[in-house]
Amino acid sequence: MSDAKPVLADPLGLAPSNPFMDAEEKEVLEKKQNALDKLLEEHNIAKYKIEILFAKDFSPNKPSAGIMSFWESGNKLHGGGDTIMHMCPGKDLKKNDCTAFIPDAGHGYGFLVCPTCKEAWEGEQVSGQIAFRLTAQDWARVVLKYFQKLEMRADIYMKYHPHDIRTAAAREQANEHMGDILQGARMSRKPRIYPLANIIKDTSAGADLEARFLAFLRA
Repeated sequence: MSDAKPVLADPLGLAPSNPFMDAEEKEVLEKKQNALDKLLEEHNIAKYKIEILFAKDFSPNKPSAGIMSFWESGNKLHGGGDTIMHMCPGKDLKKNDCTAFIPDAGHGYGFLVCPTCKEAWEGEQVSGQIAFRLTAQDWARVVLKYFQKLEMRADIYMKYHPHDIRTAAAREQANEHMGDILQGARMSRKPRIYPLANIIKDTSAGADLEARFLAFLRA
């Protein structure tokens, strides 16, 4: 009996039409993905985006509500749309210790497969954003935490929204829109961006990363 396993949609378009891959095909795919990662790293192109959508009451001087979401950058391949990443609920649901991100390639029909722990989760079990009410200093610490978790290969986006973003987040989770509602909210305001190339330039000159994120949030 074959040990080949079903393959989910591949963002590079490299998976064959046959929904099963043998060991040789998997090796070829992995090599191509690794080559792409190396190319992105050499040219300081962000593989991911961290986005913070602040509510209308944002202030750099007091705790402010916001929603943080995580995206695979459409710019990394073909300039297409960004795709939201979800967080593995393994640790929260006490099934394992996994808190890894689930990329777009892990999305199936009504379920998601974590590439780290290999568990399959139903749509309502996962979330693609985290809500906080934090001071600017604590926001900077949270951004740093997830920037490091995303291999330090992310652009940072900050947006302000005139409406209550917590309502959008609640609707998103309740209706399993997989990013559609949050996508609409995020596209309605022009962002401020701290691109990866600038982050690398600033830190290579000796700047403290958390301090740079704090300055970006307060600007």
